[in-house]
Formats: sequence, C-alpha cells, structure tokens
Amino acid sequence: MPYAKPNKQQTTLFGEQEPWRDEWQGMPEYVQENLLPEYSVRINFASAQDLQNFSKLINQSLTTKTQSVWFPAQQKSNLHRFVYVDET
Repeated sequence: MPYAKPNKQQTTLFGEQEPWRDEWQGMPEYVQENLLPEYSVRINFASAQDLQNFSKLINQSLTTKTQSVWFPAQQKSNLHRFVYVDET
C-alpha cells in the first residue's frame, strides 16, 4: 500500500486570502513533522514459524495479526499530556 506524499502545489482552501491569520496572531507556532516512513517493504512468510523466526531476528514481537512494525522499534509517543484547554 503506498503512503500519501504531501502535495506542495495544493491550493489553499479559501483561495489566496487566509482570514484566519488575523485571528491567530500571537498563537504559538506548530510545525507538523512528516511522520511517514521513508521506505516500506512488504515481507511474506510461508509459515507462522517463519514469522516467529523473523520476529526473533529483529527482536520485536510479531503475531499473525501484526500488520506493520517500525525498524528499529520506535518509542511510543506520550500524547496524553497534550490536552485542549478552554481558557474562557
């Protein structure tokens, strides 16, 4: 399955004028990092035993229901500390 790539030539939703910019003056800047993988490989296994052997080889837990893994294994993000707070 191919991953979506950013479209750098995409036009803005409301045309060239962006009225929301006036409302967002003084707001903290947020930069969305590209979290998509640089490369992706599909690997097929002839048996569940082959899957387990590969699991040991890369030192990650894989089951017959695992759809994808990062290599090397990635730390899970601690996102529960980010919450929306209404200051009104």
